[in-house]
Amino acid sequence: MVRTVDHETAAYWLDVIAAGAAVLWLAGAWFVMSTVRRSRQPLHGEAEVACDPATLITRLTKSIADARAGSPLQNSAVEGACANEVRWRSTGVMRHSGTARATGDRKTASVAWQIETGGGLLLGARLVVVLGAFVVGGLYWLLSEYVLPNENLGIRGQVFQMVQAIHVLWPPFLLAGLARKLRRMVADEVRRVVQNAPFS
Repeated sequence: MVRTVDHETAAYWLDVIAAGAAVLWLAGAWFVMSTVRRSRQPLHGEAEVACDPATLITRLTKSIADARAGSPLQNSAVEGACANEVRWRSTGVMRHSGTARATGDRKTASVAWQIETGGGLLLGARLVVVLGAFVVGGLYWLLSEYVLPNENLGIRGQVFQMVQAIHVLWPPFLLAGLARKLRRMVADEVRRVVQNAPFS
């Protein structure tokens, strides 16, 4: 449907929609940068299980090496393992590297692990944030310079196309949100494997 609006009304709605887009862009940029800062901090965990250290490390190593599609540990390669330590690296969607060390006696093992994460999701999120700034600013400029002043009421009504900026405003939330979720999933999977080691 063609919208026919006077100049003042068109200018008002263009500014309102652009302001909303700017606020949404700022929120997305903050969310992405917050996620990037969080991802730079290694995840730490520890547990005590009724299992000797060597057996625990062996079972954790096997779970990492045998991780199937769908597992947060899929695409992981064990880089080194000994009686009380295993190191691995993943090249999947959520790239990560981890180290787990176990100490204890024949009945009880105390294990501590550290996981460092990264990956293309956050890079993609940052690129979309930059793109979003250009799209919001550029679209507002084009509409205010070439559409808003137009004497044709039908063309002037196209200022509502400013809402199209939404297409570059929601992906940062999706990509950074997925990065946060996958990061938690990796840590939760390591904890699950460790806790289940005595029963494997």
